[in-house]
Amino acid sequence: MKKTFNKSSIKLIACAFLSTITAQDPFLEIHPYAPPSFEQYPAKHHVDHHYPSSNITDDTFLRFDGVEFTGDVIYPDCLSGTSCYDGHAGTDYYMPLNTPILAPAGGYVLWASFSAPADPCPGGISPNGDQGTIIIAHGNDYYSCYLHMNPPLAVAVGETVETGDTLGFAGNSGCAINTHLHFEIRKDNWFFNSEEPWAVDPFGWWGEENDPIETIRSNKSEWLWISSDLVDDGDNGFQRYSGPDWTYLSSGFNNDSWIAPAISGLSNSRHYAIWVPHLEDSGQYDIEVFTPAGANASTGAIYEINVKNENGTSTRSEIVVDQNSDTDNFKTIATMDLPSGSMCSVILRDVVSDSSFGSYVIFDAIRFTSSTTTKVLDEKNYNNPPEHLTVLQVTPNPFNPNTIIHYQILEQSNVTVYVFDIKGNQIYFNLNKDQAPGLHSYQWKALNNRGEPVPTGVYFITVESRGFLSTKKVLLIK
Repeated sequence: MKKTFNKSSIKLIACAFLSTITAQDPFLEIHPYAPPSFEQYPAKHHVDHHYPSSNITDDTFLRFDGVEFTGDVIYPDCLSGTSCYDGHAGTDYYMPLNTPILAPAGGYVLWASFSAPADPCPGGISPNGDQGTIIIAHGNDYYSCYLHMNPPLAVAVGETVETGDTLGFAGNSGCAINTHLHFEIRKDNWFFNSEEPWAVDPFGWWGEENDPIETIRSNKSEWLWISSDLVDDGDNGFQRYSGPDWTYLSSGFNNDSWIAPAISGLSNSRHYAIWVPHLEDSGQYDIEVFTPAGANASTGAIYEINVKNENGTSTRSEIVVDQNSDTDNFKTIATMDLPSGSMCSVILRDVVSDSSFGSYVIFDAIRFTSSTTTKVLDEKNYNNPPEHLTVLQVTPNPFNPNTIIHYQILEQSNVTVYVFDIKGNQIYFNLNKDQAPGLHSYQWKALNNRGEPVPTGVYFITVESRGFLSTKKVLLIK
């Protein structure tokens, strides 16, 4: 069915896209720190799903992936790379002193002060003065908390912030020895409560059993980071966790990747990462991985694919992959029926199969491609023809500095690409005249119509041809 087209209707589409965000949808647009030039900071300590309260310890630590620890779970005795911090309610990112701490989504400042820290401090450490704390309400029943901030705080109670605004600076105030950010998400209330904590895990719950956090206040831990169907290391949909032997490579997809020594046995694992895409439609997808050549990679890397069920638990499949074959390309490791949204994850560890050769496990980009769409395009099966215009994907997303829009038209026509900011203002357009039928691509270089770079943030790319419209949301991270 043909759609009515004018510039006002595109702006309305962008605004409607924004209004559909609910409390369960991913809304965290960037990570809560100024990123280093070539990586994310690894997450060192995770949320304890067994009981997320810093003043209550029960000698059990349960990680987001369902792995449980019952020995040496009191800080600082747990092993490096395992994150067994009993009673922890947030995610700890270790970084240099005075690293800018950023708002990962827009919101309203509820708390911004230096006040007394927890009493007693976890692990029996002595507090380092009053703790710098900021709490932001995001308007969707979620509240983000930032602990151990260094003076001065850059925001005050009553102010509103937008994605990327500087909240303050990383420090070691309060119950902290080393400089780090304690990033915490609370659901339904911003108050700290040690008996019935409000904390949830923004990296979700990917265990095959029920999440114990849900039994406290019926609050599920959802994946809350905005991502796309192609997730590269450094993107929002990727998180690498702390370990003693990570090595960065200037090769792979987008010329970067990470490796860790291959080991045997889960009990020896110290390096792992998770990729979570956002799939706009449910259906059959090819899960494709990229590995660079020349890295002495494992022939038996184990990719764990988790698919979320309606009850919040996951079904896990393990795929053994030779990372030394078909390198420098995306290769399909599985084809599966997947739900829409952020309901699927891939976890890769440094653990390899018993018969594996090669010294390292490689952590690089993973892509989710609709195999149904690919089949239709390859076979040109137009018995039930699609609309004149189809935008297949925008990749990479998140991106910096360029992203490519891939689309298909069925008849020769003019094609216009528009870009709108998060407020619905048109900032860029480009007209491509008399394009032939078939597949096309267009690169947006994150510039406005005056040729000026646009800032970090969410943008809406709309492609128009013959009155047909298709809009995709993208995230620019600098």
